[in-house]
Amino acid sequence: MRLLSMLARFGLIFLGAVLITAVSADIVWEDSSDYEVTTSDLAESLFGEWALPLLALGFLMAMAMVGAAYLVRDERLVNLEWELSGGEKK
Repeated sequence: MRLLSMLARFGLIFLGAVLITAVSADIVWEDSSDYEVTTSDLAESLFGEWALPLLALGFLMAMAMVGAAYLVRDERLVNLEWELSGGEKK
């Protein structure tokens, strides 16, 4: 288990190094385009081309939040009795 944890950490460090070198390469930033993206272009893209994927993502996130709320509940008998009695001992 410890070996797997160390391999995962080294893998994340390696992935981070690869991403940093890929993003900071000169060839990525050399050619700039004359086209500027505006907020209306972003809105058109989000609500046009990406409407269905965003809806699916929102549905999945809502399901995750409901599942997390269900898992966090504490239903032990002691806690249920404490909630019903208002914290007073009988």
